Amino acid sequence: LAKLGIRPFQYGMEVEQVFQDGSVFPAAVLDISDDVLIQKFMSGIANMAAFSRELGIPTEAGLPHAFGNAFRNIAALVADIDFTFKEVEEVKKFLADPTAYAAANPGGGGGGGGGGGGAPAAAA
Repeated sequence: LAKLGIRPFQYGMEVEQVFQDGSVFPAAVLDISDDVLIQKFMSGIANMAAFSRELGIPTEAGLPHAFGNAFRNIAALVADIDFTFKEVEEVKKFLADPTAYAAANPGGGGGGGGGGGGAPAAAA
């Protein structure tokens, strides 16, 4: 190539703006980190699991929810009968004496306040 007077060269393109659906965005919108991609992917999986659960279609993503709901149903069924097993003993203890759990976990119900605007303000 040197005898022919041809020197190696390289062309490249640098994106400065992105045009999509009539809007122009800076090229920084293309700089997406792995954390953002993983977060968006997991959000999509959660939506798919909720949607398939609502339709009644079992999917691998919905299995943890299905097992959790099944456990709640079983706990509700055995709450009032003499039959018990290891996993439901804590639930039965809580149902037998909820005040013991309230005393062990203080913190209150939160919320409240605001008044709603219907009551007149107190004079100072």
